[in-house]
Amino acid sequence: MTHDNSDGGKKDKGVLRQDQNSLLGKGFSFSGYERDPVFLSLGKNDKGQVKYFEVSGLSGMDSITDGRAGVFADFDNDGDLDVFSTTIQGQSHLLFRNNVGSANHFLRVALIGTNAGRDAFGAVVRVKTSVGIETKIKAGGSGFVSQNDPRLLFGLGKDAKAEYVEVTWPNGKQQRFENVAANTSIAVTEGNDKFVVVKETKAKLPDPLTKEDQLFATLKLKKGQPFPALQVEKLDGTKAPLDSLLTKGHKTLINLWATWCIPCLKEMPELDKLHSQFKANKISLIGLSIDTEDSGKKGFQLVQEFLTKRKVSYPIAVIGEAGGRDIYAVEDPAVPLSILLDEQGRVEKVISGWSKQTALEFEKLTKKQQ
Repeated sequence: MTHDNSDGGKKDKGVLRQDQNSLLGKGFSFSGYERDPVFLSLGKNDKGQVKYFEVSGLSGMDSITDGRAGVFADFDNDGDLDVFSTTIQGQSHLLFRNNVGSANHFLRVALIGTNAGRDAFGAVVRVKTSVGIETKIKAGGSGFVSQNDPRLLFGLGKDAKAEYVEVTWPNGKQQRFENVAANTSIAVTEGNDKFVVVKETKAKLPDPLTKEDQLFATLKLKKGQPFPALQVEKLDGTKAPLDSLLTKGHKTLINLWATWCIPCLKEMPELDKLHSQFKANKISLIGLSIDTEDSGKKGFQLVQEFLTKRKVSYPIAVIGEAGGRDIYAVEDPAVPLSILLDEQGRVEKVISGWSKQTALEFEKLTKKQQ
């Protein structure tokens, strides 16, 4: 929404439109996939102005998903607010665990209304600390089909207690409690002159998946487990077990690829250059195509035609769709994908895609292990 005010033939573009123009000038398009910005308050400067520092990338919250609602709640009861974000697509949601300032103290206040209704919406809580007075209002919904933590959380910094906690109920009546200990959760009931200390159980939120864990989640392979006993089709059309292509006493680098895969076209020549170095380091390189059929041609025929224009010195075979089902846990297999097996044929490492980083990973495999 924007507004235009006519004044002597001049138009005021309006503050909101100016903000939009500023964002568009920085590359925002409002068409989706913009990264979410996150700003950390640095407090007021000597002029009384509040300053913010952008921590989007550092916080890990600069997601490209389009959010539908954001919820602030202390999911693990550790004294700071975590963030739960629902996405428009609805296929996955995001939980961001807050580990910032965990050494500081907090106070959690739960309100129980009587005359004001049990949820006590509209009540105001003020907490006095050595820094000043922090004020929060008990509210209900926040965003689409979502609600923030009904408990109000206050940061006390290094203070061992709050000087006072003051509750103003929706009917205007007030209650005040002096010298409330830090790192506690209290329940205040409307009309009662004493609060109750609530014992909260700390929970441990799961650690974020590493990139390797995320990759393994898309595969049926498990680290340290034997690689599937696949049947492969050689380029002469004959079939053989994959084990027959492995070299005893050597590790094996299996490179999954396809003729339609553009990154594979860039990766294969680089792997071919490293082939002799892999071999010298007792690592056998094998390329396995996941091509099936196209225009009546079988997978091995497609690969044959593909390789007539591209020379590779390492063995190539075809596993097709059936072999892919034994490796991938998702419908759309991502290639290139390289899997390092140890001398016993167990999965040791997985390298996905083609980039400068994967090139460095391949380079490491050519070096003698200390």
